[in-house]
Amino acid sequence: MDTVKSRVVLAMPVYNGENFVAEAIESILGQDYADFRLIVTDNASTDGTGDIVRDIAKRDKRIAYVRNPENLGASRNYNLGYELSSSEYLKWCAHDDLLSENYLGECVAALDADEGLALAFGKTISIDPNGKRLPPVPWDTPDIDNPDAAARFRQIIDLFGRMCFPIFGLMRRSALAKTDLHPSYYGSDQALLAELALRGRWKRIEHAILWNRDHNQRSLAIEDKLERAMWQGGSKNRMLAAEHLQLLHHLWKIGGQHNDVASPWALRKVVLKRAVEPMQMGRYVLEATSFISPGMARRMRGLVTRTPEPEDTSPSEKSMGAV
Repeated sequence: MDTVKSRVVLAMPVYNGENFVAEAIESILGQDYADFRLIVTDNASTDGTGDIVRDIAKRDKRIAYVRNPENLGASRNYNLGYELSSSEYLKWCAHDDLLSENYLGECVAALDADEGLALAFGKTISIDPNGKRLPPVPWDTPDIDNPDAAARFRQIIDLFGRMCFPIFGLMRRSALAKTDLHPSYYGSDQALLAELALRGRWKRIEHAILWNRDHNQRSLAIEDKLERAMWQGGSKNRMLAAEHLQLLHHLWKIGGQHNDVASPWALRKVVLKRAVEPMQMGRYVLEATSFISPGMARRMRGLVTRTPEPEDTSPSEKSMGAV
C-alpha cells in the first residue's frame, strides 16, 4: 500500500482481536482531535477481525487496513505501522484499550508547545473485559523531565517492571526514528522507552486517560518463554527466549549509540549497575543454564527467586496484546 501521510498517525497492530477491536477503533474515531489517520495492521488473524475493521473503514476514510499474508510476530507487526506511515507524531494503539476523547488533542497540544518533548502520554486506568473499572495499581509513570539525557535513561531503567503504558503515548517521530523500534525479543518495549527517553523529555497529561483492558488473552498469560518468543518474534528461538540477557545486550548497545546526547560510559554504567543486582544476576544464570539443561533451569528457578519476574508484573507486553 502507499505510505499513509498525516500530521498524526495512529498504528494499531492486531491479531485475533474480534472481541475488542471495534470498541477500540470507535474510541479512536471519537477523539475531539479529528485530523489523524489510523493504520490497522492485521497479523493474519483467523477470526473475524478483518471483516470488522473493513466494515468500519468503509464508514471512515481515515482508516487504512493492512492484512499480513502470514503472522510476522508482534514486534514486526508493531514496526510495520511505523514503516507504512509518514507523520510528525505517531501513536501505537492496542486493539483492546480505550482512550478518553481528549487524549489525542491534549497530547498533540503538549508536543506542539514544547519541542524538547519526545513523548506525551495520559494517565492509565485499568478495566476488566466488560469495561468495568478495576482497583488502581499503586504506581503509574510520572513525568520524565530531567534536562539531562543520562538521568532520564536511568530513571526509566529504575522503573522497569513498573511501567510501559507510555508505549501507547503520542511520540515525536523524529525522536522515535533514532531508536531501534521493537526488536524481536519479549520485553523489548522497555528498551525502546529507555532509548526514547534519551531523545527527549516526557510529559504526563493527568486528565487524558488510557483505559487499559485486563483480560486473559494478553501476552502476560503466556508462561512458557519459547511460546513468548514465538509470539514476539514469530519463531520458537531459544536465543530470543533468553529475555533478560537479550534486554541486557540491547541496553548495552543503546548505551553506545547516542553519544550526541550522553556519554556512552555514563549510560553503560547505569546498565552495569542494574546487571549486577542479585536478582538480575540470578535471572541471567537461569537463562544461561536453560541453554544447557532446561530441566535444571526449572529446578533452579524456585531456589534463585521467590518473587515474580518483571515480565510477570509489567503491563508492557499486555499491550502488545495478541498481535
